[in-house]
Parts: sequence; C-alpha cells; structure tokens
Amino acid sequence: MKLWTTWTAACFISVGSLLFIPLQTSAGDSVERTSYTQTARETIAINTETKPLPDLRSESSLTATINTWRTTLARESGFESWQTAVWNSYPLGPGTHGWVVILTDHGQDVGYMIVHATENGSFRLTEYGTGNNPLFSLTTLYRSLVQQELIPTTTSYSDFVQNETIILDRLYMDQLTAVWKIILQDQTYYLDAKSGELLPLKEDPIPRITEDHPEATDLSSKAQTALYPAFDPYDRLPWVQGKPLPVTKLSELQKVLNPQAKLTYVTELYDGQVTLPLAILGYQQWVSGDTYLTLDHVGPRYVLLENALKLGHIFP
Repeated sequence: MKLWTTWTAACFISVGSLLFIPLQTSAGDSVERTSYTQTARETIAINTETKPLPDLRSESSLTATINTWRTTLARESGFESWQTAVWNSYPLGPGTHGWVVILTDHGQDVGYMIVHATENGSFRLTEYGTGNNPLFSLTTLYRSLVQQELIPTTTSYSDFVQNETIILDRLYMDQLTAVWKIILQDQTYYLDAKSGELLPLKEDPIPRITEDHPEATDLSSKAQTALYPAFDPYDRLPWVQGKPLPVTKLSELQKVLNPQAKLTYVTELYDGQVTLPLAILGYQQWVSGDTYLTLDHVGPRYVLLENALKLGHIFP
C-alpha cells in the first residue's frame, strides 16, 4: 500500500511484495491460554501508572471470547482458514487495555483481531482482517527493516525476533492509526503496522477519537456481507481534489456501493503528514451488533464503520 505524504510531495513510496516467514507457534488451546497469560501480565505491568484493567476474572474469559469469535467468523466467506487456526496474543500500547491476536494455520498467518477490554469486564472487537499480512506482523516488520537498511541484510528472521537489543512496541491509537515503534541503537523509528512503511513521525501519535464507553461486541447473529473486488485507488485520483460523498451511515453507503462504483476511503493521519487512500471492498453488518467497513490495505481490513466515517471520507 502506498502513502501520500507531505514530505514526499508528489512522490509515491511503494512497498514491494512481502516476504512470508511463519511465526513459531504450536496448536491447541494450551498455546492460546499460555499466550494470554503472558500478555495479561505484561499489560498489567504496563498500565499500573494509568488505571487498572477492568475486571480480569478473565484469562479464561478472554480466551473463551476469542475462540468464540474465531469460530463465528470462520463460518463467513473468506475466513475458511480460521476454522483450524490457532492464535497468539500480544499487548498493544500503554493505557489501551488491548491486544492484537494473530491467527495462524499450518504455520502461516491467516488473519488478526484487535481486541479491547471494556469497563464492565467484557471485550470489544475493534478490528479484524484476513490474509497472510496481518496487522502488527513481525514478518512484514522484519522485511521492512531490511529494505530500509535499518538492520543488516545478513540478519535472519529468527535472529531478528530473538534480538533483545531491538525494542518493539505496538501502538494502536485508533482505527487506522496503528504503528510499530522501533528503537534501534538509541534511534527511534515508526513504521505503519499493516504495510511496514517508514513513517515521518518524531513522537508517538495521539488518538484522533476515543470511545468513552465502548460496548461489548455481539457476533451472536448472522452477518450480512457485501464484498467487491479490490482496485488501486491511485489509478484514479478524484480523492485528491474532489468532493467526498455525504455518507454518514450504512444506509447511505449501501445506496452508492456497487461493483462499478470503486469507492475510495481517505483518511488523514499524523496531523496531516500522511494521506491514506484505501479501496472500499464492502461491509459486514452483524444483525445484532456492529457494522464494519471492509477496506483493502495489504489484504482485507474490517474496521468499525461508525468510527471510520468519523476519521475519513468516501470518494466516488
């Protein structure tokens, strides 16, 4: 995916094909529970100076919730590989009470979830996606650091993962503001958590919106899904100077969404330093729950429609 940035003027930075090197995980519920236990301890330690996690009865509660969501989503078209997938979770940035869950099947990444704890002790599915380039993929990060010559080309993936002198932080500030913060030899770098592109940031990004009282996610009902082919938003550039469509809710999106429309979602990131255009693939509406806008960002990315419309615009 390419980012339109003020510091590159009219030049585009493109990312080459991503090298896939599988994470080392083992199957079974014991992996999931072990992963969550470690994650919960890390998150509690990180957040002791902010506020305590809401009701962590909950190692088993989060594990059960993620397993239920995985099973439910696995019934949807495009998520078939989740049926036999196992998962590992990793803490997000300080104060977020969140985790990224990476799903793997037969040694290959097949998707991800972003999960946040709510104040009543339940959990919210903030975002999810499919494909072998999940959000916060160590594989993508490794490839990008090599391409940017921030680590030697002779460094193997396993050496990179085990190198304790490289400090890695996952920062998820809001939907589409997700970055890796990397400290190498006393230098700090920020990379996009999905594409791996180097970002023009000098400090941690701040959230553009916050959900004061996020509700628990309900996937108990069936999903109504519209999904159309991907396209390159750089083939046409109405989003550069054009007028956005007045879309503020699902019903208005449904009126303008069709296979020929090729709608582009555009959001301004990092105080306007980066403009991110993404092809709209469709949406997934859970009858008794939330609606997610489906975007093409190095693979399908499902983000909460309500928040996406607050953070960006849709162009024809």
